[in-house]
Amino acid sequence: MTIPRGTKHPTDPERIDAPVLFVVDDDPSIRTLIGDLARDLGWDVLGFARLREFRERLSGEARPTLMILDDALPDGSGGDLARRLRSDPRTKDVPLLVCTAAHPVRQAEIGRWAPVVAKPFTLHEIERVLDAAAFRRFDRLHPPAG
Repeated sequence: MTIPRGTKHPTDPERIDAPVLFVVDDDPSIRTLIGDLARDLGWDVLGFARLREFRERLSGEARPTLMILDDALPDGSGGDLARRLRSDPRTKDVPLLVCTAAHPVRQAEIGRWAPVVAKPFTLHEIERVLDAAAFRRFDRLHPPAG
């Protein structure tokens, strides 16, 4: 992909219109790890420990660039919510990723409707997803001329 001269890279931390990540994980160390990586790459990050908080935020005007969900949460399954998000017209086009330590059978089930990264994951795996979502957003906001 070629970025026009004078246009900031989609993950440049000095961009005014930074991409937005919603990360849902009940483990604060995972939220912090993913959040710190995303911020270092120029993202704005909102973290949630519960699905309830995440759903409340989504019910408003907020639309993230990317959603990363844990599967096993105290108030429900992020993997099952991912399936509902895929069928919701407001969120069906928002990239999402499920990070889980669930059994491979459960990971395969979730994988039918959302990409899955197994825990423990590498930062490189998360960075690739962040970059892909940022470039996808950039392409939507800056379609090729002509």
